[in-house]
Amino acid sequence: MPTEDQEGLSKDQDGPPQTTTGVTRVKNTEAISSSRERAQRPRRKRIGFAIAAGVAAFGVAGASAASLGGITSSTLGADTGVIGSCDTDGVTLSYTNGYDATLGRYQTNSVSVTGIAAACASKSLSLTLKDAAGASLGSGTVASISGTSATVTLSAPGANANAVTGAAVVIAG
Repeated sequence: MPTEDQEGLSKDQDGPPQTTTGVTRVKNTEAISSSRERAQRPRRKRIGFAIAAGVAAFGVAGASAASLGGITSSTLGADTGVIGSCDTDGVTLSYTNGYDATLGRYQTNSVSVTGIAAACASKSLSLTLKDAAGASLGSGTVASISGTSATVTLSAPGANANAVTGAAVVIAG
């Protein structure tokens, strides 16, 4: 809303002054803009420093990952590759469930792994049962495979049979 000062000038509270009697007041915009520039210099320096620090951090992380090396038989590294397997046609899983009165539900207590290739004999087998989100429900191991099948007993209390949607089997050695 316009107001009138002592000289008869009409000015908006938020806008530039407007004249009613032919006299106009003008703000010193040069002084205002130079003070704004001075106020923004430290901010620009901080932003520039933050960008430089971020680039340096990503460069170090990339160099660290590159120095891990690839996957070989005697080293651990970050790489992808095909690993030879003693069993190339997969295995079959059969679950043994039992009712747990304490929990009030069926639990998977053991898993029979069949169809293991003879080339995997004497290797270890690890099995993990998973839910729909991929979280582990229970796991167990067999220290040495004997023949073409193995039975893995899960750690107590087993896995909630109703929640099991997948399994991960690893044969190593």
